[in-house]
Amino acid sequence: MRHLSFAIALALALPAAGGEAPGPAALPSYQPSRQFEGTIRSWGHGFLKPMMRLWEAGFRVYQPKVHFEDELVSSAAAMAGLYSGRADLGVLAREITPPEVAAYEKVTRQKIFPVTVLTGSLGNPDKIMALGVFVAKDNPVTRLSFRQLDAIFGSERRRGAAANLRTWGDLGLGGEWRDRPIHPYSGPAYEAPGTYFSQTVLGGSVLWNTDLRQYDDLDLPGGKVADGYQRVIDAAGADRGGIALTGAGYRNPAMKAVALAREDGGPYVLPTRETVTSLAYPLARPVRFYIHHGPAIPPNPLVIEFLHYVLSREGQAQVGSEGDFMPVTAEVGRRELDRLGPTP
Repeated sequence: MRHLSFAIALALALPAAGGEAPGPAALPSYQPSRQFEGTIRSWGHGFLKPMMRLWEAGFRVYQPKVHFEDELVSSAAAMAGLYSGRADLGVLAREITPPEVAAYEKVTRQKIFPVTVLTGSLGNPDKIMALGVFVAKDNPVTRLSFRQLDAIFGSERRRGAAANLRTWGDLGLGGEWRDRPIHPYSGPAYEAPGTYFSQTVLGGSVLWNTDLRQYDDLDLPGGKVADGYQRVIDAAGADRGGIALTGAGYRNPAMKAVALAREDGGPYVLPTRETVTSLAYPLARPVRFYIHHGPAIPPNPLVIEFLHYVLSREGQAQVGSEGDFMPVTAEVGRRELDRLGPTP
């Protein structure tokens, strides 16, 4: 079919491990509801530009009279563009914040409508990366629950731990580990990954462990920059008592990933491309776009049609060409299509 690029056709043809259909291939193929004319205005994060360009080009194969105006500079612009009437699509590469939700609902007098369109990256901090927890390779700890992580990285214990966990013995380790202090490492707590961890694991607390060692990007001679999240795992890798909170795709030969669970009883899941894509891994982060979809400002038919393409077999097969993001699962894709409903 001439509509599909070689990359898309190849992605659709490849079988998944175990013989099961890959996520994109299990989604419905895009079928235009009708031919459209018009412009879609998108405001939001600049690091989604490559993915948006792929989707826009793919959509225009079917809808050649549709045009796009993208103001993709920062996630901070997304919601303001939407509720001010200057944008039709809010493009975020992080979680939406409570003040952004409140501002949208105050101005528009309706609820915000998120649409999950991608799964975040494994290790690109600008592309809503999944978070990983790492300890020394010879550390006996192999798994941790959110309650334990809250007691290690936080100070308020909002998840109900009896006490803060400050030594490896507090986690039940004996021998040389019993009295060894736990040294937590992370990126800046104020950045989106830290905020996400605070909201998801610390129960919304912003009172971190006072011993937390935070690493940011570091300017090097010659205009080079040392990635702050790699610095986190490298610093912890030089400290046998260290525990690193960083991107799930980062690596250091002295460190190993820990399986995580939302509840003490499990299931405990290691971060892999498969578990992050399927959202089985507890600290995987979906990517959501935001649109008008309510009684005060009804959905724009052209935007709904575009999102039908984004969540189609063809649209999600294009995700592999971007390089960092991952497609949604077939279950998530179908759920979001059902929420959107047919094009008005």
